[in-house]
Amino acid sequence: MNGGVNGVVDVVRQRISDGRCLVDDVGKGGCGVSLTGAPPARAVVDLDAPGAPLGPARVRCDYLFFADPNLVAPIEIKDSEPDVVRAARQLQAGADAADDLLPRDREIVCRPVLVSRSLRRRKQIDLRQAVVRFRGRGERVRRVVCGDPLTEAFEVRSPTTGRR
Repeated sequence: MNGGVNGVVDVVRQRISDGRCLVDDVGKGGCGVSLTGAPPARAVVDLDAPGAPLGPARVRCDYLFFADPNLVAPIEIKDSEPDVVRAARQLQAGADAADDLLPRDREIVCRPVLVSRSLRRRKQIDLRQAVVRFRGRGERVRRVVCGDPLTEAFEVRSPTTGRR
């Protein structure tokens, strides 16, 4: 490894052959998240941009967020009411793409994130059941409201109250 504190950001940057897909923000169609408070050692890959590590015909999420030392967050943004099942498939494709970019010799924390404006009660139930598989573990899809900090998806919540 070079640079970073034994982190993944330098590895990911080296494995991206076309840097045009590396971006500084996370947003599409009037919806996005703030990177305030996010780790400064990070790489954000726009999977819809030229040079992205997935082919144009593949199912994909919108972004992959990598942060040192060991975090990846596949991110799907929905400006309108999301189809949670479809979003989970897109997040799974992002997690699979991230797995290909990340070093195999270290433990990686995966936090799949759905960003949306609103979520009706039925969709909230679907979201609680949505899971993305990453390196043999099921990771619950977390939701962040448009405009809120991405770091909300990384915070630990109480299993009984749902509060931080």
